Amino acid sequence: MTVTTERPRTQPDPEPEREVDFSRYLDALVARWWLPVAGLVIGAVIGYFLALGGKDVYRAQATVYVGTPYGASGQIIQTTATNPNTVGQIARGQGTLQQVAQTSGMSVRQLRAGVSTRPIKSGAPKGAPNQLYAVTVEGPKRAQVSAAANAIAAKIVATTGGYAKLKVDTFRTQIASDQQQLDAIDQQAAQVRAQLASASATERLTLGTLLLAMEQRRGTLEQDRLQARQLLAQAEQVELPRVIDRGVAAKATARSPRNSVVVAGLIGLIIGLFAALLWEPIAARSARE
Repeated sequence: MTVTTERPRTQPDPEPEREVDFSRYLDALVARWWLPVAGLVIGAVIGYFLALGGKDVYRAQATVYVGTPYGASGQIIQTTATNPNTVGQIARGQGTLQQVAQTSGMSVRQLRAGVSTRPIKSGAPKGAPNQLYAVTVEGPKRAQVSAAANAIAAKIVATTGGYAKLKVDTFRTQIASDQQQLDAIDQQAAQVRAQLASASATERLTLGTLLLAMEQRRGTLEQDRLQARQLLAQAEQVELPRVIDRGVAAKATARSPRNSVVVAGLIGLIIGLFAALLWEPIAARSARE
């Protein structure tokens, strides 16, 4: 009985095949080196001319403070100013775009494509409503872009400031009323003091009591006026929306020549590399057909 021993089969080493493939690819690139070079040059030239043909645009950015409305208890209340979607809705609303188009000279289509808004980090506690927003407008003409950015900012301030404006008007009315009453008390007190010189003892007692009541009333009015002034300052400085920084248009190139040349050249180089690698297989297939 003959026993045959079977030699273990060795797995083919993929390294030689890889070396052959890599060498074939390298040979193809060396043989047709001009294709990647031509793609790089042509792509760079196309990118340069595209950059030259790109139109310059202008960009203006206005910064808007929407305010923080407080209620009578000192807590922040929910109004249009505290809604995070309000600014964007106002800036890109159809009514706003039509109104701004009439005042700025830009078309509604240009505004719809060129208007953008974003919140600005203000360091407020987490969960607090955002107060600062950037309103940006891009367009072909400097004056129009500036006018549009400022018109939209003014629209946002007017829309979000209704509650704060009412508080400001209320406190100003209250302060004016307190001042009128204080002036009237001063006039009455002056008249009473003038009567004291010729008054009898009994009349002096009555007039003195009247002056004391006037002083007490005056103190109450002074305290009320002081409180109203403090609340007015809060409403004007904290709650009332306003434009922090008006938009001033600056030129912004639509395409950077350097970036366009680099990107287009890189795309051309990649296309040239693929063309060099696929040249032989495509040529062989065409010859068989």
